[in-house]
Amino acid sequence: MSSLFIVAFVIVAGLILFSGILRYVKNENSPVVATKARLLDKRVDVHTSTDPNGVMSTNETYYLIFELDTGSTMKLAVTGRVYRNAIKNEWGTLTFQGTRFHKFESSSGVLER
Repeated sequence: MSSLFIVAFVIVAGLILFSGILRYVKNENSPVVATKARLLDKRVDVHTSTDPNGVMSTNETYYLIFELDTGSTMKLAVTGRVYRNAIKNEWGTLTFQGTRFHKFESSSGVLER
């Protein structure tokens, strides 16, 4: 039974690592794009876990959701500093590469990763 668990663990860990590498390569091969956009919303995903000793940890992932001038929307992960300084419903120039946020320039200033 324990060897089956180890095999399953190695397979799942390998798949997670492989998908991360694929995402990295895709982003590296994507062009850097700058386009007019409006910051629609700000979201925080909170993930809480407890280890076997009962110690709880919390991780937060910050997202900005933009409406591009084409009408499509884009959700990009950002740092807490960028998240806190972003102003909803503001228009500006969004610069990104694949799924990576680079910066958002608006009348309020420049938010950079």
